[in-house]
Amino acid sequence: MIVDHDLQLVLLHVPKCAGTALRRAFLDDAGSRTIEDHFDFEFDPVIKRQVDRAHRPLMDLRHRPEWRWLQRYRVVAAIRHPYQRLASACREFLKQKSRATEIQVRSAPPSHEQLLAYLRYLPTAMDTHDLRWVHGFPIHWFTHHGKRPKVHHLLRCSHLRDDLTALGEELNWPSSLKQRLAMVGSGAGRRETNDLDALQQSADLRAVANLLHAEDFDCFGFRRDEATIQDPELTQLIEQCLAVGNSHDLPLTNLTPEMRWYYGRSSPKPTLQLKPTRRWRPRP
Repeated sequence: MIVDHDLQLVLLHVPKCAGTALRRAFLDDAGSRTIEDHFDFEFDPVIKRQVDRAHRPLMDLRHRPEWRWLQRYRVVAAIRHPYQRLASACREFLKQKSRATEIQVRSAPPSHEQLLAYLRYLPTAMDTHDLRWVHGFPIHWFTHHGKRPKVHHLLRCSHLRDDLTALGEELNWPSSLKQRLAMVGSGAGRRETNDLDALQQSADLRAVANLLHAEDFDCFGFRRDEATIQDPELTQLIEQCLAVGNSHDLPLTNLTPEMRWYYGRSSPKPTLQLKPTRRWRPRP
């Protein structure tokens, strides 16, 4: 996350959405501007777990002092199609896992078995907020607090150059920054993603994205393709998680449509109707 106090701007870093290149452009252009760069890992004593400071879901950021800038400044975030993003998240996980897997995925895409292993654990990681899988968490975790959108301006990775140009003109950013962002929009500093095309076509990946990132498709208008999980182990896990049943029989708690307690109480999971952005209202 970047907070540019002179431009009165917050750049929320949604994982695997060109955030690193955007962050670098703002930092390289900073000059005398006052900028906060939130990066690296740490143990958060408030929420009692390890966090990735660059990629804080807003449910976590809400407890931080930086939250106040989301109330005062314009907030910008980039978004990407869930299929592309989840394939990239799998590769990022392997880049961070070990030196051996980092070397592997820098020259070749993750194998099918590596993808399946990633997808099999992702529901558990989301249930426990395990930061090692943060790149595969839904987009709206980083743009919304509950049902409330906290972002004023969205940048589409599929139209990044045009969106950056339009936003730079609208917000009257410095010409030097607009030039740097134009280079980002043209792909400078970003690695090729063509080798992930086959991974994105995986029926298992698409089916998992359709389920775990369902709100992202609806909120941001991404096209969703029909897909069915092919892996038996993953199929069994998802079926168990989606069951409506006794609370203590469920393997996970956040996917079930309704958790039922033996003494008669139940807690249904509501369907979220999310708006993609909020209107900018200048503070008096």
